[in-house]
Amino acid sequence: MEEPRYLQADLAFRSGGHTVRLRLAPTVLEVEVEAHGTVDQWRGEFDAAFIEELTHKTGNFKQFGVFCSMLESALMQLLTYADLETLRSRKVGAMPRPPPSTASPLNAKRYLILVYSVEFDRIHYPLPLPYAGRPDPAALHRLVRELREELARLRTRRRDDGRDAEIRHLQDGMKDELAREKARHQREQRQLATELAEVKASERRLQQRVKSLMAELASCKRGHRTPVGTATRPQERRSASRESHGGGQGRPPPRSPSPAGSRPPRFDPTAFVRARQQRQEK
Repeated sequence: MEEPRYLQADLAFRSGGHTVRLRLAPTVLEVEVEAHGTVDQWRGEFDAAFIEELTHKTGNFKQFGVFCSMLESALMQLLTYADLETLRSRKVGAMPRPPPSTASPLNAKRYLILVYSVEFDRIHYPLPLPYAGRPDPAALHRLVRELREELARLRTRRRDDGRDAEIRHLQDGMKDELAREKARHQREQRQLATELAEVKASERRLQQRVKSLMAELASCKRGHRTPVGTATRPQERRSASRESHGGGQGRPPPRSPSPAGSRPPRFDPTAFVRARQQRQEK
């Protein structure tokens, strides 16, 4: 439910300085006027139906909420009943009515006039304010208490607004810090991804190098493997040569068993790779 709004203003009317207080509720308008010199008060309460009927009679209808907004920012006049009758007679061009007697209740009533100016006309919305007498101490205490409560609510709202602003500032700072931290993590992830790609590329090169060395090793093994009985030993070649020069044609040279120590050494792959690496280093 919407809370009522309060408005207070000090205005100088024809009869002197006055304080005007408005209480604007969703469906009720309360107006109170207090004279500075005599402390006399006039008070009126108007519901939405009364206000809208009043504006309808003037020929310029206004909704209750629009009328209240106009009243907050309007030029206000506090008139007596005689002033109101004079204003009416001027508008219709008739003779003013005789003023009421001093003891008449109409003379004690005041009217708060909202003047609405359009291009070719001025519309007056009179709000009747019956005389409420002078405030008693209890009413004054109640008014002071209400004003203090309203002031406390305003101060609390201001503090809450300050806390909200501080919270928003902290939230913005946290967002900025999170954004910087996120950017830093993204840079680290990109750097790690680059390093990982380099490690994988180096691993692939090493694997290719190992495959190349294994193929070269296998080729070397195949090149040093000799079938039995097909190779002629150096001693046998020299013996055959001597026999041929000696005139022994047509007779094969006698075979002699080769000693066991004359066989070639077995191929050592490890020694071969180590020697090859030593040659490359030189």
